Amino acid sequence: MFRKTIILITALFLAYVKSTYAKTYIVCVGVRDYPGFANDLQVSDQDAVYIADLYRRNGNAEVACIKNRNATAANIIGTMKRMYSAAGPDDTVILFFSGHGERGVFRCYDRPIPYSSITDCMKLSRSRKRFVIADACMSGSMRNNRRTQRQNDVSVMFFLSSRNAEPSREMYGMRNSIFTNYLYYGLKGYADANKDRMVTAKELFSYVSNHVINATNRRQHPVMWGNFNDNMVIMRW
Repeated sequence: MFRKTIILITALFLAYVKSTYAKTYIVCVGVRDYPGFANDLQVSDQDAVYIADLYRRNGNAEVACIKNRNATAANIIGTMKRMYSAAGPDDTVILFFSGHGERGVFRCYDRPIPYSSITDCMKLSRSRKRFVIADACMSGSMRNNRRTQRQNDVSVMFFLSSRNAEPSREMYGMRNSIFTNYLYYGLKGYADANKDRMVTAKELFSYVSNHVINATNRRQHPVMWGNFNDNMVIMRW
């Protein structure tokens, strides 16, 4: 009996150590300055910087931050493939995107990236925890994309700033877009409802969604979908 207890304790300790030292691979993309002037945004590049810095400070993360004219489709896809392919089964891979969105695509600096290209990059990873987080207009249409649905599995979670027919809003005087502002604070620990120093998918959605809906007078509704456990940990702090 004593031997079994020691084995169980050892197994639990090793599992804890493995989860503690698991690495996060995150690609943060922000496009504020598009070619010309008509399509420029206010703070999307800053959104990417804030999320990237948060993960750098949190530790044990490989972070790429791609902004504005560097945020070409080829550069983003190449960076995702390179970083995500290095992740192991216990690691986490994340794409954060802030910029223009349309039905079925994110608009990079030079051309759109279809949602299917993003999920193709996600599939290169052995990670069991894969997240796509997007602050872009109509990003909720990603859940209506048939190819995205076919490629989704238990390890992919999509957290999208708005429903498929809604804009994602910026607010004058804020350092970040409304969704990213509350995402940042939620990941920083404000979403940790039970104070266990871990932010789960359910906690993050509840915190961000409630604040965004209130801040926009119910004109923007974040969406979270995928076959994932509500208690899946997104950030330890």
